[in-house]
Amino acid sequence: MDDSGPSPRTSEQRLSTWEEFRAYAADFEDATGEPWNEIWFRGQSDAGWPLSTSLERRSAKTRAVDNYLSLIGEIQPAIETFTSSQFLMPDRHELEHACRQHDGFEQKLRGCATYLAHLRHGGFPSPLLDWTLSPYVAAYFAFQNARHDGEVAIYAYLEWASRSKVWGADDARIVSFGPIIKTHKRHFRQQSRYTSCVQFENGKWFFAPHDAVFGQKDRFRQDLLWKFTIPANERLKVLRFCDKVNLNEFTLFDTEEGLLEMQAMRVFDLRP
Repeated sequence: MDDSGPSPRTSEQRLSTWEEFRAYAADFEDATGEPWNEIWFRGQSDAGWPLSTSLERRSAKTRAVDNYLSLIGEIQPAIETFTSSQFLMPDRHELEHACRQHDGFEQKLRGCATYLAHLRHGGFPSPLLDWTLSPYVAAYFAFQNARHDGEVAIYAYLEWASRSKVWGADDARIVSFGPIIKTHKRHFRQQSRYTSCVQFENGKWFFAPHDAVFGQKDRFRQDLLWKFTIPANERLKVLRFCDKVNLNEFTLFDTEEGLLEMQAMRVFDLRP
């Protein structure tokens, strides 16, 4: 990213139009960039919502990593039977041990990525925050259901501003997943990436809010976050642009319901 782009210390940019965001999105593009310094995007249809996972919103009491992994282990046979798929997971005893060890935990958690990502795309409460490599996919998700007079938010996230990250032993940290994961096909349609925030407390690992990292002011070379707010009344303009570049409910989800929603959008929303 060149120096003309938004400053890493800028937490929020309040924009007036969709065109302003497209200019910022172009600033983030870097054809010579390394894979380790990708910028990821996330759209939320209400700018007032926090960056919280669906697990945080559904069950605040399920914070211990080992408890969550045990829960999704219980339902794994049902998911595999229905999908005719098998989700490889590290050995249960290895996982339980890793959740109580400070070192080596992240590698074990990433070993669950295939199953975790599949559950996230299926709507099961997840500790993963989902992102996309495409600012326009993020924009579609931000504006798709933004039928209000407020603002939407599109976030941009850069995990690696340099080739290494540092943190204290007890600091919350972000673990990233992707891009190549053998999981739900929506992962590739949506150019998905994922993050989970974890923290070692009292001898074991817990999930933590992402704001525990993003709220820190001394991390200007890692875990950088920008928030762009855009008026929701730009919705039809954005959806029309997305549809022209083949981003809609059908192409992103590949379901009959998505096909019908795409057609409904075209005949009810976008038709003059």
